[in-house]
Amino acid sequence: MPIYLHLANLIIDKNAVINNYTGGIEQFKKRYFFHVNNNNQEDNELFSLAAMNIDEFETELNDLIKSGLHYDELLKSSNDFVLKPRYANYLWNVNWLQDNNVFAWHIHCEKKLIDQAIQIGNLTMEEIKTMFDTGNQNPFETIK
Repeated sequence: MPIYLHLANLIIDKNAVINNYTGGIEQFKKRYFFHVNNNNQEDNELFSLAAMNIDEFETELNDLIKSGLHYDELLKSSNDFVLKPRYANYLWNVNWLQDNNVFAWHIHCEKKLIDQAIQIGNLTMEEIKTMFDTGNQNPFETIK
């Protein structure tokens, strides 16, 4: 299930949360998904926390590390999570994530959902406007 890329994204491999985050998924969701109107997302394989700027994630990064996710201070990277600015490259590479600059998805995502993300990523602004105007679909929601 591809997730929409906001201006700043902290993308976490759900398996890392299951295996390493103190309290697992239940505690993670209590911490990051308690607000109804936030832009955080979840799909079958990923969690994504959204912000306006990458430097706004300091508290979240410290919490993830303190709660058991791996981070290499020397290399300034992790295989459990990654930072992705919308209009720039990942701050480091992970082998479990791909994107088309509009959506990101885990390498184990279903092909039909990836195809849908690619199709939406190729829409013109006029086509996107029509989707919003007709109320049929918000093309920037998590693809399910």
